[in-house]
Amino acid sequence: MTARLPLLRVLLTAHVSFGFVLWLPLMLLSALIVTGIGIWGEVDRSIWHYLATQAPRWFALGVGVDAINTYLRLNLAHGRTRRDFLRQLWSYLPGLAVCLAVLVTAGYQLERGAYALLGWDHRLAYPSVFGDTGNVLGILGSFSVVLLLWATAGVLIAAGFTRGRLLGIATVPFGLVLVAPGEVLTGFNGSTLLELVTLTSPVLPTVAICLGLAVLACAATWGIVRDIPLRAKVA
Repeated sequence: MTARLPLLRVLLTAHVSFGFVLWLPLMLLSALIVTGIGIWGEVDRSIWHYLATQAPRWFALGVGVDAINTYLRLNLAHGRTRRDFLRQLWSYLPGLAVCLAVLVTAGYQLERGAYALLGWDHRLAYPSVFGDTGNVLGILGSFSVVLLLWATAGVLIAAGFTRGRLLGIATVPFGLVLVAPGEVLTGFNGSTLLELVTLTSPVLPTVAICLGLAVLACAATWGIVRDIPLRAKVA
């Protein structure tokens, strides 16, 4: 992989390790908040859920932007084709999303274990598609598809701005439209359509919709990048 897919290796190594570095203080912050509530109040819900549904998505958006801003022209200048760049980028996006989802899921389980030792109720503040914090596969799958959309939105918006300022501005609303269904269907924004629509297996339609949106965003990004001119940016 180091010879054939250098971009994939570099992106995953850089961004996943950076995500782990940020995960540690985020876990510490969650623990401090829980400790404060435990001393001066009553702990009756997951504090990690509040942090996990906010910080990781903005991180995914940011590294999606960085993947284009930092590496696109660099790879083109060193002789790699636009098609080869995007081929490795599309492999990177789900890999990144799953790795970040693993960190998020680990946070839930560590907090769940601590709550169990202390006899606290580890419930969610609002309903989510995975049901409860003991559903490891549900948490992993839900966050994987949502973070995939946020990272893909970052790639799309960054590609638009790389091509031109007006196109970049035009892609911002598309980025919002891209991530919104995942947030609503999973319940990560506090209100879920799953309460209004009865589904036999709500996770599967949610995953299918999110993956379909990601594919559309990748196709739009290819349309922007496929003939993007290689020129130096003016400082």
